[in-house]
Amino acid sequence: MVTRTLAYAWAAPNTALGALLGLVMLCLGGRVRWQSGTAEFSGGVVGRLIDELPAPWRFSAITFGHVILGISESTLAAVRPHERVHVRQYERWGPLFLPAYLLSSAWQAACGRCAYRDNAFEREAFAVDCLPPPRHRIDLARRHAQVVPAESARPLPGADRPYR
Repeated sequence: MVTRTLAYAWAAPNTALGALLGLVMLCLGGRVRWQSGTAEFSGGVVGRLIDELPAPWRFSAITFGHVILGISESTLAAVRPHERVHVRQYERWGPLFLPAYLLSSAWQAACGRCAYRDNAFEREAFAVDCLPPPRHRIDLARRHAQVVPAESARPLPGADRPYR
Protein backbone atom coordinates (compact mmCIF):
# COMPACT_ATOMS: atom_id res chain seq x y z
CA MET A 1 0.00 0.00 0.00
CA VAL A 2 2.77 2.43 0.92
CA THR A 3 4.70 1.51 -2.25
CA ARG A 4 1.65 2.21 -4.45
CA THR A 5 1.05 5.54 -2.73
CA LEU A 6 4.68 6.53 -3.29
CA ALA A 7 4.47 5.47 -6.95
CA TYR A 8 1.39 7.68 -7.45
CA ALA A 9 3.08 10.57 -5.65
CA TRP A 10 6.32 10.23 -7.66
CA ALA A 11 4.35 10.27 -10.94
CA ALA A 12 1.96 13.02 -9.75
CA PRO A 13 3.51 15.98 -11.66
CA ASN A 14 3.09 14.12 -14.95
CA THR A 15 -0.34 12.87 -13.93
CA ALA A 16 -1.39 16.49 -13.31
CA LEU A 17 -0.30 17.41 -16.84
CA GLY A 18 -2.27 14.47 -18.24
CA ALA A 19 -5.33 15.38 -16.18
CA LEU A 20 -5.23 18.92 -17.52
CA LEU A 21 -5.07 17.65 -21.11
CA GLY A 22 -7.80 15.13 -20.29
CA LEU A 23 -10.07 17.90 -19.03
CA VAL A 24 -9.61 19.69 -22.35
CA MET A 25 -10.68 16.47 -24.08
CA LEU A 26 -13.75 16.22 -21.84
CA CYS A 27 -14.73 19.82 -22.56
CA LEU A 28 -14.54 19.06 -26.28
CA GLY A 29 -16.79 15.99 -26.20
CA GLY A 30 -14.41 13.31 -24.96
CA ARG A 31 -15.05 10.63 -22.36
CA VAL A 32 -13.20 9.42 -19.28
CA ARG A 33 -13.05 5.93 -17.84
CA TRP A 34 -11.14 4.53 -14.85
CA GLN A 35 -9.18 1.41 -15.73
CA SER A 36 -6.77 -0.36 -13.35
CA GLY A 37 -5.72 2.76 -11.49
CA THR A 38 -5.46 5.05 -14.51
CA ALA A 39 -7.78 7.63 -16.00
CA GLU A 40 -8.34 6.96 -19.71
CA PHE A 41 -9.60 9.91 -21.74
CA SER A 42 -10.74 9.34 -25.31
CA GLY A 43 -12.61 10.66 -28.29
CA GLY A 44 -14.28 13.98 -28.86
CA VAL A 45 -12.88 16.72 -31.05
CA VAL A 46 -9.33 16.20 -29.75
CA GLY A 47 -9.41 12.48 -30.58
CA ARG A 48 -10.56 13.23 -34.14
CA LEU A 49 -7.91 15.95 -34.57
CA ILE A 50 -5.12 13.65 -33.37
CA ASP A 51 -6.32 10.94 -35.74
CA GLU A 52 -6.10 13.38 -38.67
CA LEU A 53 -2.54 14.56 -37.96
CA PRO A 54 0.13 13.82 -40.59
CA ALA A 55 1.76 10.38 -40.19
CA PRO A 56 4.92 11.48 -38.37
CA TRP A 57 2.88 13.29 -35.70
CA ARG A 58 -0.18 11.03 -35.47
CA PHE A 59 -0.50 8.68 -32.49
CA SER A 60 -3.09 6.33 -31.06
CA ALA A 61 -2.55 7.13 -27.40
CA ILE A 62 -0.14 8.94 -25.12
CA THR A 63 0.49 8.52 -21.41
CA PHE A 64 1.22 11.15 -18.76
CA GLY A 65 1.69 9.56 -15.36
CA HIS A 66 -1.53 7.74 -14.50
CA VAL A 67 -3.49 9.35 -17.34
CA ILE A 68 -3.79 7.86 -20.82
CA LEU A 69 -5.17 9.96 -23.67
CA GLY A 70 -6.42 8.10 -26.75
CA ILE A 71 -8.22 8.77 -29.98
CA SER A 72 -11.09 6.38 -29.13
CA GLU A 73 -12.18 3.82 -26.54
CA SER A 74 -11.57 0.95 -28.97
CA THR A 75 -8.06 2.22 -29.68
CA LEU A 76 -7.35 2.48 -25.96
CA ALA A 77 -8.44 -1.13 -25.53
CA ALA A 78 -6.04 -2.20 -28.29
CA VAL A 79 -3.01 -0.28 -26.99
CA ARG A 80 -3.66 -0.68 -23.26
CA PRO A 81 -0.81 -3.19 -22.62
CA HIS A 82 1.67 -0.83 -24.31
CA GLU A 83 0.43 2.24 -22.43
CA ARG A 84 0.42 0.39 -19.10
CA VAL A 85 4.18 -0.15 -19.55
CA HIS A 86 4.54 3.63 -19.84
CA VAL A 87 2.51 4.06 -16.62
CA ARG A 88 5.02 1.79 -14.83
CA GLN A 89 7.88 3.77 -16.39
CA TYR A 90 6.40 7.00 -14.98
CA GLU A 91 6.17 5.31 -11.59
CA ARG A 92 9.88 4.46 -11.76
CA TRP A 93 11.16 7.71 -13.28
CA GLY A 94 8.65 10.20 -11.84
CA PRO A 95 9.28 13.81 -12.94
CA LEU A 96 12.47 12.68 -14.71
CA PHE A 97 10.52 10.56 -17.22
CA LEU A 98 9.71 13.23 -19.82
CA PRO A 99 13.28 14.64 -19.99
CA ALA A 100 14.71 11.10 -20.11
CA TYR A 101 12.25 10.10 -22.86
CA LEU A 102 13.13 13.17 -24.94
CA LEU A 103 16.86 12.56 -24.45
CA SER A 104 16.47 8.95 -25.55
CA SER A 105 14.61 10.08 -28.68
CA ALA A 106 17.22 12.77 -29.42
CA TRP A 107 20.04 10.24 -29.05
CA GLN A 108 18.36 7.78 -31.41
CA ALA A 109 17.77 10.51 -34.00
CA ALA A 110 21.38 11.73 -33.68
CA CYS A 111 22.55 8.15 -34.34
CA GLY A 112 20.40 7.95 -37.50
CA ARG A 113 17.74 5.71 -35.98
CA CYS A 114 14.01 6.25 -35.53
CA ALA A 115 13.46 8.64 -32.62
CA TYR A 116 10.21 6.91 -31.67
CA ARG A 117 10.60 3.23 -32.45
CA ASP A 118 14.18 2.99 -31.22
CA ASN A 119 13.58 5.02 -28.06
CA ALA A 120 14.57 2.83 -25.06
CA PHE A 121 11.22 3.45 -23.33
CA GLU A 122 9.25 2.52 -26.47
CA ARG A 123 11.33 -0.61 -27.03
CA GLU A 124 10.44 -1.74 -23.50
CA ALA A 125 6.76 -1.05 -24.16
CA PHE A 126 6.76 -2.84 -27.53
CA ALA A 127 8.51 -5.84 -25.95
CA VAL A 128 5.40 -6.65 -23.86
CA ASP A 129 2.93 -5.39 -26.42
CA CYS A 130 1.10 -7.71 -28.78
CA LEU A 131 1.02 -5.05 -31.52
CA PRO A 132 3.94 -4.59 -33.90
CA PRO A 133 5.73 -1.24 -33.77
CA PRO A 134 4.42 1.37 -36.21
CA ARG A 135 6.15 1.49 -39.55
CA HIS A 136 6.22 5.19 -40.42
CA ARG A 137 9.00 4.56 -42.95
CA ILE A 138 6.82 2.03 -44.76
CA ASP A 139 3.93 4.53 -44.76
CA LEU A 140 6.24 7.12 -46.35
CA ALA A 141 7.43 4.56 -48.88
CA ARG A 142 3.83 3.77 -49.83
CA ARG A 143 3.12 7.46 -50.33
CA HIS A 144 6.21 7.73 -52.51
CA ALA A 145 5.04 4.73 -54.53
CA GLN A 146 1.69 6.44 -55.18
CA VAL A 147 3.35 9.61 -56.49
CA VAL A 148 5.85 8.11 -58.92
CA PRO A 149 5.33 5.42 -61.55
CA ALA A 150 5.38 1.89 -60.13
CA GLU A 151 8.55 0.87 -61.99
CA SER A 152 10.60 3.67 -60.38
CA ALA A 153 9.04 3.45 -56.90
CA ARG A 154 11.37 1.98 -54.28
CA PRO A 155 10.91 1.77 -50.53
CA LEU A 156 12.88 4.22 -48.45
CA PRO A 157 16.17 2.87 -47.08
CA GLY A 158 15.56 1.01 -43.84
CA ALA A 159 11.78 0.78 -44.35
CA ASP A 160 11.90 -3.00 -44.07
CA ARG A 161 14.40 -3.01 -41.20
CA PRO A 162 13.23 -5.43 -38.50
CA TYR A 163 12.35 -3.97 -35.15
CA ARG A 164 15.09 -4.44 -32.55
